[in-house]
Amino acid sequence: MNGPRKRNKSFTHGEKLNFVNAANPHQWLLTAVNLHDQALTLWCNRGRSHTTMSRAGHSSVTWDDTNRATFLLAAFAMENMLKAFLVYEYPTTVAEGYLKDITTHDLWRLAERSSLVPFKVRDRWVFEALADGNESWARYPCGRDADNVQPEGQLTSRLWLRYCAMMKSYTRKMHKLLTKGWTGPYGYYGAWTFSDHTHSPP
Repeated sequence: MNGPRKRNKSFTHGEKLNFVNAANPHQWLLTAVNLHDQALTLWCNRGRSHTTMSRAGHSSVTWDDTNRATFLLAAFAMENMLKAFLVYEYPTTVAEGYLKDITTHDLWRLAERSSLVPFKVRDRWVFEALADGNESWARYPCGRDADNVQPEGQLTSRLWLRYCAMMKSYTRKMHKLLTKGWTGPYGYYGAWTFSDHTHSPP
């Protein structure tokens, strides 16, 4: 069934507060950086092995064997980072014991909702490229139906370097925001401190 999932379950105040603690913006940031670290490791291992596909009547296509997983991790890292900004900016998205309005994987839709994400219009092509792969060839071997079949795309150096620059910039900004503190629903408040090398993508 398509469409938003209906929320029939109610939660206690304690359960809602526990959810806020699990879904605070630092948790999204931490997940984003962890995923980015794994993507970086794979990117640094590129060139060690590759796969070539040959089909009659078609030109051969070669992919680095780290391509798909690196792309997927980068897309999910960016998704978690954008949701860190949105939860910081809109605490009500985590107020009822479940996520509201930020469950999409469409990175541009997430980015355009935030007033805190820097240079998002300039970098729209990065959001769209990562989301396109994440919704098709990077996450699954095929689309949902026959008119949504896409071959594996290439994670180019241009896309990778821009993505890395964005992650570094976003991490620094989130550090500044979280150092100032975040007030969430139900009286939740947290402030975080970071060392120079903690959660800082290269």
